[in-house]
Amino acid sequence: MWFSNLICYQFKQDVSYDQAEFEKALEQDQFRPCTSQELSSFGWTNAFGKHAQTLAHFSQNCILVCAKREEKVLPASVINEMLAEKIELIEREENRPVKKKEKDELKETLLTTLLPQAFKKSSLQFAFIDLDNGWVVVNSASFNKAEELLALLRKSLGTLPVVPAFANYDLTLHLTDWLAKFAAPEGFAIGLDAELQEPDESGAQVKFKQFDLSSDEIKQHLDNGKLVSKLALDWQERVKFLFQNDGSIKRMSYAETLKEQNADIPKEDMAVKLDADFILVSEEIKALLADLKQGLGEPE
Repeated sequence: MWFSNLICYQFKQDVSYDQAEFEKALEQDQFRPCTSQELSSFGWTNAFGKHAQTLAHFSQNCILVCAKREEKVLPASVINEMLAEKIELIEREENRPVKKKEKDELKETLLTTLLPQAFKKSSLQFAFIDLDNGWVVVNSASFNKAEELLALLRKSLGTLPVVPAFANYDLTLHLTDWLAKFAAPEGFAIGLDAELQEPDESGAQVKFKQFDLSSDEIKQHLDNGKLVSKLALDWQERVKFLFQNDGSIKRMSYAETLKEQNADIPKEDMAVKLDADFILVSEEIKALLADLKQGLGEPE
């Protein structure tokens, strides 16, 4: 429930969802296990797992959803080794080379044969919709995976008019300016991690971890024209994170005082605790994003 990586989007217009209709829309794309010949399956699962019966959890005008992915595990090295053995056998017994088209057909046959026997692995991906402020927040470190979840949500709902939340900001400029002045926006403090690189995409990069970012070494890199692509920030001494120039927020860590707020809720009331944790985390993230947007000012 504690979102550790954020990829954020904003609605282009005000939205409102009826709980019953929203749930019914998600049921169209409910998760089902892979069939014997499927490599993967992707769909909605209960937002609170075994502790709830609904695909979407509505609370405090926020909606929590959870997508589940199941994949068959077929290591490429195993497939390639078996394919090579098959090709070698044909070439030896029939005294002829195996051409590309036949190789592709042999590989396809191998996959069809092995898929029913393959191991399965599954993963969960959470996201929440903030109806008050128009945010869609995906707990993911990968834009590709976040977009997969959005595509599934768009498919279920029929439309999802959102854009990346920080697309209209020159975040490299802001991050570089904050580090050069060693002054983050109000409510934020600069942390101990950063990544700088030369403007050229193929230029040199330098990474700092647990380092005094106010040092002369940092200033020298900035004076030499390097720009900041990642910068650690501390918000209100409540949440620490790494803000990247692509708009993603990574490596979120929460203050112990936050984590302990719902510790007194007994395990027997797990659904209550999950709801309380969701409210706590979503409210923190909403406040964090609001301060971050305010600190960035008006978009370009």
